[in-house]
Amino acid sequence: MDAPIGRERAIRAALAHQAYATDRVRLRATDLRGFECLVASRQGLFAAHRHGAQLVAHGFFFGLHRHGDTVFLFEACDVPSTATARGRIVALTLVDEHIVGAHVIARGLDNECHQLAVIDDLICLVDTANQVIRRFALDGTPFDVRAPLAPVRRGAGGADYHHINSIARVRGDVVLMLHNGADDAQRPSALAWLDPDWAVRRIAPLAGYGCHDIIEDAAGVLWHCGSRDGELLRSDGPPIRVSARMTRGLALGRDGLIVGTSVLGPRAQRTELSGSVIFLDREHRPISEIALAGAPTDIIAIDG
Repeated sequence: MDAPIGRERAIRAALAHQAYATDRVRLRATDLRGFECLVASRQGLFAAHRHGAQLVAHGFFFGLHRHGDTVFLFEACDVPSTATARGRIVALTLVDEHIVGAHVIARGLDNECHQLAVIDDLICLVDTANQVIRRFALDGTPFDVRAPLAPVRRGAGGADYHHINSIARVRGDVVLMLHNGADDAQRPSALAWLDPDWAVRRIAPLAGYGCHDIIEDAAGVLWHCGSRDGELLRSDGPPIRVSARMTRGLALGRDGLIVGTSVLGPRAQRTELSGSVIFLDREHRPISEIALAGAPTDIIAIDG
């Protein structure tokens, strides 16, 4: 690794360690008026619209979900590839598009946790490296751990490890995204559809590799990022190529889809990668592309 990059990462990690020790959320901006989406990245949390972006908070962020007037985030308070269990869930309170509160509600989590969602009034956090779903009450109190697939650790599970990265409720069912390529396996990604007891009901392969995100639009079409090939996958037609770079992070905006892009680099270097957000119209044509200092990991529309 280049020495200046290594020093910058060490400084960022030290500041994150301090924030973890003091339960501090490092906000830089609280006024979200006029912005269309929030973007989590390993270089911070950003607010963006089709003309620009601003840094909202410092940190290594991944999961991002709005539930009523609360935005829940997963933050790793260390370099995500390290096994120091400095992961935490942060709750931001929004009033009139302003952040009026920021609190740490859960700590001691694996640094490599990915997306989260509120399902049945529980925060469901994807613990990707351990292949389980950790559930919490809305105040952060641990509830239980669900293991629809064998709970194996990344690097030790072989073909049984699927690198779950996304979770959503779709038409009453809980659905997981199986990335399937974290350890260089050439397996297409797939959706795991769960029954009410969180057992796998069926696995449906996707026409893409290294996929992320599960979004359902008003017409019932499912959308995903076909990340490896810079595509958007849809359940009602062929993939749509949107970028020469990796796609990750997807939301329904007021005029169409919002998708994140980044250079695909080695996992150990992803905290330094930059990226962009592309705003698409309803015909999936680009309206604008906004550069970001960090590579998007998750995106939500600010209006919910």
